[in-house]
Amino acid sequence: MITKQKLSYLLIVVCVAVMTFGCQKQNTTPLVHKEYIHEGWSFVQADKSEKMPAVVPGVVHTDLLNNGIIGDPFYRSNEKEQQWINEKDWIYETYFQINESQKSADQLNLVFEGLDTHAKVYVNDQEVLQADNMYRAWTVTIKDLVNDGENHLKVYFRSPESYNKEQAERLAYSLPEDERVHSRKAPYHFGWDWGPKFLTAGIWRPVHIESYSTAKIENVFLVQKELNDQKATVKAEVNLNVVEAGTATIKVSSLDNSFKSVELSVLLKEGVQSKNIEFEIDNPELWWSHGLGEAHLYPVSIELMTANGTDKIEDRIGLRTVELVQQDDEFGRSFFFRLNGVPVFAKGANYIPSESFLTRVDDAVYERTIQDAVKANFNMLRVWGGGIYENKKFYDLCDENGIMVWQDFMFACAMYPGDEAFISTVREEAVQNVERLRNHPSIVLWCGNNEIYNGWQDWGWQKSRGYSSQDSAKIYNDYDRLFHKLLPEVLAEKDPTRGYWPSSPSYGWGHNESLTTGDNHYWGVWWGKEPFDMYKKKVSRFMSEFGFQSFPDMNTINSFSKPEDQDLASDVMRTHQKHPIGNQTIEEYLLRDYRQPKDFESFVYVSQVLQAEGMMTGIAAHRQAMPYSMGTLYWQFNDCWPVVSWASVDYYGRWKAMHYFVRKAYDNLFLSTDQDNDQLSIYLVSDLLKDTSGMLKLTLIDFTGNVLNEASIDVTAKGNISTKIYDKKISDLLNGADPQNAVLKVELMNSGKIIADNLHYFTRPKDLKLAKPTISTRVEKAANGYKVTLKSNQLAKNIYLNAKSVDGWWSNNYFDLLPNTDVVVYFETTNKDSDLASQLGIQSLVDSYR
Repeated sequence: MITKQKLSYLLIVVCVAVMTFGCQKQNTTPLVHKEYIHEGWSFVQADKSEKMPAVVPGVVHTDLLNNGIIGDPFYRSNEKEQQWINEKDWIYETYFQINESQKSADQLNLVFEGLDTHAKVYVNDQEVLQADNMYRAWTVTIKDLVNDGENHLKVYFRSPESYNKEQAERLAYSLPEDERVHSRKAPYHFGWDWGPKFLTAGIWRPVHIESYSTAKIENVFLVQKELNDQKATVKAEVNLNVVEAGTATIKVSSLDNSFKSVELSVLLKEGVQSKNIEFEIDNPELWWSHGLGEAHLYPVSIELMTANGTDKIEDRIGLRTVELVQQDDEFGRSFFFRLNGVPVFAKGANYIPSESFLTRVDDAVYERTIQDAVKANFNMLRVWGGGIYENKKFYDLCDENGIMVWQDFMFACAMYPGDEAFISTVREEAVQNVERLRNHPSIVLWCGNNEIYNGWQDWGWQKSRGYSSQDSAKIYNDYDRLFHKLLPEVLAEKDPTRGYWPSSPSYGWGHNESLTTGDNHYWGVWWGKEPFDMYKKKVSRFMSEFGFQSFPDMNTINSFSKPEDQDLASDVMRTHQKHPIGNQTIEEYLLRDYRQPKDFESFVYVSQVLQAEGMMTGIAAHRQAMPYSMGTLYWQFNDCWPVVSWASVDYYGRWKAMHYFVRKAYDNLFLSTDQDNDQLSIYLVSDLLKDTSGMLKLTLIDFTGNVLNEASIDVTAKGNISTKIYDKKISDLLNGADPQNAVLKVELMNSGKIIADNLHYFTRPKDLKLAKPTISTRVEKAANGYKVTLKSNQLAKNIYLNAKSVDGWWSNNYFDLLPNTDVVVYFETTNKDSDLASQLGIQSLVDSYR
């Protein structure tokens, strides 16, 4: 019941609001002021006294490098010599100014957007903060601690190595990976089977002084309430922090005039509060994944307008519906993403951080990385749980380019503690990152962890660590609390718009269920040393990890080694190969299908071809099985340092052979062949949303270009599915031709144009009767670099083009050059004054032979 007093108060509020905003111009003075503290920093080893200049944001390793204390951590075996850094504590300090305007503000905060990791913060020698989590921001009120003018700021970083050791000793049992799991620090910093051990410490994200009066917008959640062809209705949930009660207006407007502005008059009460305002977009354009349509974004401005000034946030919304579809069927249970009502085959890879030293990743690195995904026809990246919640730029680029993101929370391959302090910091980490990322339309799934449930069930932790039944129950209950209770609770409150998957994979690759339900990490190839053809038998509903290693480009190897280091058994090459039997495994697989390379450089080259061909077997099997199989995310997309790894793009952004091969397999139309004994099948895999018709043209030629057999048939294939369009006995197709001296050219023609093509060989590469080709080249200047035309008198298999000292990107590489055929390749480079013709190197498979 409304009393007369309450009614009078409400009338006063309304009148004040009308007077303030109906009769006056908007006060555009910013309510919130930020002053970054990035200058004048020094650092010192805690047990020493000599201070040195530091860069903020930054980490101790790069500061030591900049000061000449250590050499390049990536060079030769320097990693081993720099492990002492992990054991030390480090102190960072600077001075900052506080002016009269800041001091007079209602609220004055010190904000660290990221501290790596265990840190105590002092302002004018008073401790104000103990941080324990690199994944979250830290805000402390300093109004009563600072002086007008100069103030002192010190951050003491404790060694994560000593911290984890101390925490582990407090438990009655040892957790798997207990040297790292007690720290909310990027797991990969502790070393992985592709990454070095560099336990960084530092102020790794910006730090600033924040001052404001009246109120500020903490964050905004843009929630799609209704979406149809005529209209989209979006709710802006505006979360405020109010320090002075009063009235205000919230305004939502379009930055590109796509929709009408709306305003809401609100009553501000001291404290944290939320206000909702809805707006409509007529004739909405949808956000689509790459390859299916435009990734349309609507830029949105949200303003809080008061008599004292305005606070504003700008964001973007992509209008789409997305769901993870898991339905029982005749085979088991489906697992696929439905975007805007359309089942989408997920094409992509697992993404790890692009650097061991995260502050060296700039916008240019992110832009190159996402463009590498786009160029290879990706539509999804899985942000793996052993890295970081990425910077805003990463997700912005995924939004803009239609790259769907499977987002792991940062837990991987270990069991984690369950004490209240750990649970509390994880809860805040989850809240902050969900709030930070939830408006990105690219994110389509939250996943609790990487391989932890799989590890608990299959990796023998209980037995190897001697757990009692009580230990096992306690450890699993902590797991259950974290991944089945805490994270779902946070998502239910902060982002109920997306699906949640507790652990990837749902079953280990040794279980039959891994092929019929959920997602799968299949490592029978590589870890199990099963043949590549096993990929054809181990087809799951959604393959979220599988992979094979190769060496990086020789230019990359030259960046970290001397000529005398370039041997598989050298200390330097072992330092840059983190898998315990990685080089031996590559060689074992290589010799199954290829001849022994004549030297180290040839081994590097053949390792890339091996990786590409082997992984294509798996990707093709997944693509051919569509819609039973609806996703293939290989391990892994990129590297954090120069290394022998599973990546398809190396640390410097150089494409390996695999990335070129993947581009073809991930095209919206993919012609794929499958040989099973004497039977050859050809599939047309289509991601298009319409049927495809054309003429399938088959041409069998020998390695000098003679046509041995040809055929053509009219074919039609439905959209968004894989269709077998050809099936024939190989013996009939060869018709007496030598399978070691023949290749089948497969082309799909439409209106006289090739819309998809592929090549098929009938035997292993080492059994092919390859002769040394004579290759002619013509190099011409082009708009973005050079145009190179190649022609060969013989089949030149897996042509590798190398510009030696000239860095750039080849539009095609590691391709088969058919005899008597002109092939044009473009080399994009910023070094347009170089003489590419004199630098050009050409290698084919036969050149690797002894």
